[in-house]
Amino acid sequence: MKDVLMAGGGLIVVAFVVLAITYPRVSLLTLVALDVSNINGVIADQLGTSPYKPQLALAVVVVLVMMRRRMFRFAWSPVLLGAMVLFAGFCVSFVAAADPVTSLDLLSSQARDLLYFVVVYALVLSTDQVKPTAAVAVLVLAALAGLTVVHEFVLHNQGSLGGLSRVPLVQEDGALTPRHAGTSSDVNFWGRLLILFTPMSLSLLAMSKSWRDRVLWGGATVSLMLGVYLTQSRGGFIALFIGLVMWAVLAGGAYRKALLYLPVALIVIVPLTGIGSRLGTLTAVVSGSTTTADPSVVTRKRFQLDAWHMFLDRPITGHGIGSYGGLFAEYDRLANFYEPVNIVVAAHNFYLEQAADGGVVLLICWAFFFGTILFVALRTMIGAGRTGDDTRRFLALGVIGGLIGWLIASVFLHLSDFRALLLIAVIAAAVDVQSRAAIDRRGIAPEPEPGPWRPGRGVVAGLAVMAALSLLGTVAVLTNRTTVYTSTTALGIVPSGAVNPASAYSLDLITRGLIGPTFTEVLSRSVDATAVTQRAGPGGADSADSADGADRADVEIAFAQSRLGGGVVLTVTADDSDAATELTAAAVAASKARIADLDTGYQLIGDPAQPQPVSSPEWWWLPALALSTIGCAALAVITGRRRRALRPADPDRGPAGTADRAEQTRVPALAAR
Repeated sequence: MKDVLMAGGGLIVVAFVVLAITYPRVSLLTLVALDVSNINGVIADQLGTSPYKPQLALAVVVVLVMMRRRMFRFAWSPVLLGAMVLFAGFCVSFVAAADPVTSLDLLSSQARDLLYFVVVYALVLSTDQVKPTAAVAVLVLAALAGLTVVHEFVLHNQGSLGGLSRVPLVQEDGALTPRHAGTSSDVNFWGRLLILFTPMSLSLLAMSKSWRDRVLWGGATVSLMLGVYLTQSRGGFIALFIGLVMWAVLAGGAYRKALLYLPVALIVIVPLTGIGSRLGTLTAVVSGSTTTADPSVVTRKRFQLDAWHMFLDRPITGHGIGSYGGLFAEYDRLANFYEPVNIVVAAHNFYLEQAADGGVVLLICWAFFFGTILFVALRTMIGAGRTGDDTRRFLALGVIGGLIGWLIASVFLHLSDFRALLLIAVIAAAVDVQSRAAIDRRGIAPEPEPGPWRPGRGVVAGLAVMAALSLLGTVAVLTNRTTVYTSTTALGIVPSGAVNPASAYSLDLITRGLIGPTFTEVLSRSVDATAVTQRAGPGGADSADSADGADRADVEIAFAQSRLGGGVVLTVTADDSDAATELTAAAVAASKARIADLDTGYQLIGDPAQPQPVSSPEWWWLPALALSTIGCAALAVITGRRRRALRPADPDRGPAGTADRAEQTRVPALAAR
């Protein structure tokens, strides 16, 4: 029986391969549907292997076959440049990778994801399947979201339906239902995925002409919204609301006017569905209370604080992509939380995660990537509006609304659904290419069309200046470095006098959380650079360039509460090693004396730490270098660009020679063969 099943499965695979090569759209739509819905992951859980990599390999073969048959179509898009810049940002983070092995593994995975992006983009253009690609993604997600609705209200959450409707979390504070995760293992990631494609579903509904299409896409939109509701994700509620409102604002007309009824709808829906009570659980954290707040929210705040500290330690290049998990224990050991971690160790904030892993450089690369998607989507929306092409205009609106919702939801989540995000980028780039091709064929643009770009003297000069500036910047990094000496001393808070079992109450500084912050505030206000340099004596004063401590520009003294709550952390920074040593000893002595003067029954203990040299490059030149480089690049493009003059209008051929514009278009006609 097993042999029969294997033989039957082999025949099905062979038939599918032949069908995919014969009809490339089959390979495209199958790859998109199974990947964006994570059905590949469900299959892997059931069979032990995922069909994703074989599908991607088959798609590559299909592209090669189409090239051989001259059916291949490809066109440049700014989104491709954005993807390349983003990958370069991933690579730059290796400059200071804390765990090169983990970073390399993640980089390899992201390189495969970008290969998926290029392959899907090529298939979409070659088969002219932009709208079907968006439609199949929406339909499969809507079907799975609808399955979670049936699972909740009909089957009462029995089982997991073969992994297609998982319910990993029970009913939480403020929620009216258990939390559903669909095919994902995390409810919040599932919610963000549905949010990414809900505006696209609304776009498909808006462009529908027949009542059957309206029923189909209206049902899909409602299903996706109910799926987001069943996740009971607070960030998901906020992100979906903002994304849909933005979609309606940009859609204009009746959709924008419908927002006038939004307050009435919210007054009815929010309290009846429990969304209001669910969002109300955030107020405790916003107000600063952690005793009554949702523990998961408190833990996320803890993760984000650690990510912020990682970023502050290496703000330019970060610690290397994927490094957060490995560095978490090191940064969290002094956290102001003593409860064990009960959720996945991650930043739970996309922006802080990328800042910790790749610093400012990676954040800029991400901003550029998102900027290219929004740019081509807005360009398509405007251009399609001029030509009356509602299909492409609404597809672009779906991209914009979904991306904005994803960005809002990512304030509460780290990166997980990278390929789903890349699929949205593919749709944006492809619909932009088609829109520009349509405008070129119809001769809509009245202004002269730019001719092909040819390198000239201006380009060569601009590139030379850019190379010189880059060389100067590299030299500046290597030569202009500042070395300071910093000591970090942990001062413990203990009861004065002998310690005995009766003093257990006094030793409990964690639950009595006012003692540590109070001492920290007192020391911050009373022990400053003036007092410490005077206490350090002639040596310390001379090191500070003044006998009376008047000039303390190079001396920094800071107090912070130990993140365990049972001590005070003293940090002293000076530009000289001997001065830092003397000032640290003086600061420790002054701190102990100040707490002793308070006569609170507590004292500070701890010995001065040895200062360590900290060398860092001077980054002040970066803004000037960036502006100069951008200016030179702009100059090179302007001086190297040649423009073609419009040919005089021919009455028999339409304005500006419209009849043969299709032969001259810079973007080839996209037609499946």
